[in-house]
Formats: sequence, structure tokens, C-alpha cells
Amino acid sequence: MLILSGKVALQKNCSNIIAFEKVLKVYCAERRADYDTCLLYYDVPNKFKIRPVRKSAKAIRKFILDVEKKWGIINILLIIGGDAVVPFFRLTNPCDDSDAWVLSDNPYASRDDDFLIPERICARIPDNKDTDFIIKLLQKKSGHRTRKAFGLTARMWEKASENVYRQIGKVKDLKVSPPVTSDFIKAVWLNDKDYLYFNVHGSNESANWYGQDGDEYPIALKPDNVVNAGGVVASEACYGAYIIKKSDKNAISLKFLNQNDVLCFCGSTTIAYGPATPPSSEADLLVKYFFEYVKQGVAIGESLKNAKSDIARKSIRRHGFLDDDDQKTLLQFVLYGDPTIRLNTK
Repeated sequence: MLILSGKVALQKNCSNIIAFEKVLKVYCAERRADYDTCLLYYDVPNKFKIRPVRKSAKAIRKFILDVEKKWGIINILLIIGGDAVVPFFRLTNPCDDSDAWVLSDNPYASRDDDFLIPERICARIPDNKDTDFIIKLLQKKSGHRTRKAFGLTARMWEKASENVYRQIGKVKDLKVSPPVTSDFIKAVWLNDKDYLYFNVHGSNESANWYGQDGDEYPIALKPDNVVNAGGVVASEACYGAYIIKKSDKNAISLKFLNQNDVLCFCGSTTIAYGPATPPSSEADLLVKYFFEYVKQGVAIGESLKNAKSDIARKSIRRHGFLDDDDQKTLLQFVLYGDPTIRLNTK
């Protein structure tokens, strides 16, 4: 397990990192019982005598590959910091939509130039410009099983969302927007859960997520609604995992991560695609598979990696190839949080 960050960039973004480094040493010591663990900064000298590199996604990826040559196979990569510390890759958008590129961590998880299906587990702990935020995420433990779930969907995707939600909860409990809006969200709905699922609209400019019924787009969820939330969070919202130049004040993903009992956040960095009705495909299918693995007690990092492999295999079986929407789905979904934690199944 390689834990990677940029020391100069992290100090610039978060100021004092001394407390963070102490906690990270404890984290590494705890993980060494199960994983061969190594912490490296890409921009300072290291024990492998690999030349430090500048803050560039391509240069950092080459650094990781060079580490693997010296250290051995890296099966798990944990990135510490947001885009200002370890940049997302800006990949060519395979879809004809308004995204200039796809923000992705897939290349960090790949050993060759085919980035669609990751070869190693990869997750990221954003910094939120605060090392206390990183520390909180590093100190989270594998969660207990409440066998409870909460789901919220835009009305136009209700049938498709039911097909995903039934993996984790009772379809009759799935909330629909409208009529449900942020003004009527009860904090208790998000408390003490194993799973939190969202299939709503999002934006890279707005802090809110939106429902839809025809031409009506009410605010379904806003950061202020997220209070004492808990569980594994997966969102199909467009830009649900978009965090560039954002904080927990204006990014729901970061607000979830700042909750004591939220284990992780899985979401899309750009415009995501999914069907209006079953069968599940694209983002619906990926989140469905992700929840299925998490429910089995598989670590969250491995759950997302497996889900991406499964959606690729199914799409190829179904069509003989990966279409543009499938490709974008595989590239855009990222995982925020410690990839080694899991929901305990006992």
C-alpha cells in the first residue's frame, strides 16, 4: 500500500502538517499488520532514491511506476490531498457534452496506457485546506452494521433508482424529489445508516443537488442538510465529487466526509449518465455493483475497483464494446476516503 502526497503543496495548502504526519505514522503502523505500507512525498528525496518530481499528474504517475519498479507491486494507492496537491488527470472526454475533459484518478491506478479499467485499488483523501480534515478521515474505522439505508432520487429517475436502491434498502423508503426538497429533509434520515444513496442533479458551480419533475428542478439537498450523517455514501449526481477550489461549505461530498460516521464518498467528477428506467447501466450499474460489494464486507477501495471491472465486462458482453457513456463512467467515478475500511458483516 503506497500512501502518496506532495509535501510542498500540502504545506502550502494546509499550512502546518506536523500533526498530520504524526497521525499518518500511526495509520501506517496500524495498516502494516495487513499491508506492506509505505509513505512517500513525490517532491522530496525518498528511500528509493527516485528523483523527486514537480506537481504534474503525468510526472507523479511516472513517479509511482518508478516506485513500483524499486519496491514491488503496488496493489493499493492512497492519495493524500486534493487537486492542488496531487492533480486529477484531465482526460479526453469520450462523450459529446459540455465537459472539456474528464477529471480522473484512473491513470494513477493503471500500469499501462489503457486507463478505463484500474489495475490497482485507488482512493483519495481530500485536504479541504485543513489537515484536521485529513486526520479525521485517517482515523475513521470500519463501520458497524445497522442494515439501514437512505436514498433520494429525482422523480424522473425514480424507476431506475429503485432498481439500484433495492440492493441496500426497501424501495418504499426511497425519497423522491419533488415532493421532497431540502426544506423538508430531516437530519435523522441521514443518521446511523450503512448506506446513503443519491440519484439527483448536480453542478460544478452550485453547492446544491437538485430533483426534477418535468421542467421543475427543486433543491433536493444542500450542505446544511448534512448533519451527523453516517454510512457509505454513493452519488450519481453530475459533479457530485467535484471538489476543485471547493470546501465543505459548498461541496456536499466534502460535507459528508466531514461527518464523524461517514466512511467514504463515491461519486462523479463530471457530467454523469444513467437511464431513466431499468435495466441499470452506466452510473446506475456502477453504484449498484459498488453497493453489492460493500454489502458483502469487501473493503471500499476494492469494492469500487471490482465494480468498474464488472461494469466493463457486462457492457462488453452486452454490446461487444464499451460505448462513450460507459467509458466516461469508468473514468469519472472516484473514491474519497480510506480504501481499506469496510462495513463489518458480523
